[in-house]
Amino acid sequence: MSTPASESEIAEAKKTPDCAAVAGIGDFACIQWTGWFRGEPGGASANTVLKAVRGSEALDLRIIDMPPRAPEIAGPDGDAAARSLAQAVVEGGWGNGTELRVPAAPPVGPQTSSNSPVCALVSVDALRTAFGATTQADVLPGEGNCRYLFGALGTSGPDSLMFSVELHQGGASALSGPLPPDGQSIEGVGDKATLIIRSEPGGPKSLRPGSDAPVTVMSLMVARGQNMAIFTAQILISPGTEEQVKEQFVTLVKGIDF
Repeated sequence: MSTPASESEIAEAKKTPDCAAVAGIGDFACIQWTGWFRGEPGGASANTVLKAVRGSEALDLRIIDMPPRAPEIAGPDGDAAARSLAQAVVEGGWGNGTELRVPAAPPVGPQTSSNSPVCALVSVDALRTAFGATTQADVLPGEGNCRYLFGALGTSGPDSLMFSVELHQGGASALSGPLPPDGQSIEGVGDKATLIIRSEPGGPKSLRPGSDAPVTVMSLMVARGQNMAIFTAQILISPGTEEQVKEQFVTLVKGIDF
């Protein structure tokens, strides 16, 4: 929550696209369902967003749901998420004294698409060269990131599970401070670049079959001019090849202009 909200924040809340009005909260409130994953039965929603304004204050609350990990697992419940957000806001003192009425979630949300300037930052051919896998670009409606999900994983790496790109206009200042404890400064990429590498244990994953092999996550934050982009790869790496894969990843990002 921001207090007080600027006029632009209030105006933005009131013009939020595909936002269904909620009665009983502030001066204006609406619920937006975004990010429906392609291929999920019925179209499973990823995000439920509640936006509200009251006087000079603006509120933005979100529930983010991952897609089901298996066909027998039910997808996210957009109705339940909306009711939970609205009730929490009223209990937090944002009720206006009238009856709380929450709209129903749409039965099927918009599909993801690759028609995004963020997706255009990196070519599928470049990703194939870096990770040796086929990809499909998806951008979630209402979000600023583009992700590529990989299939046909092999037994030796690198095999990318997911590659994503986020572009933050005017966000270069976020890299002006000292390096995080697990960060590495990367020379020759943008004006300033920080790489963070971490490992996640194996096991059942929504993006790959269960395995004891750990997943390596590489995130490269790059500042160029006033803007910042974050490039993230989730990768299966053969033992002893992390430095080679790191070089491939940095080389890929080095060739991306934004």
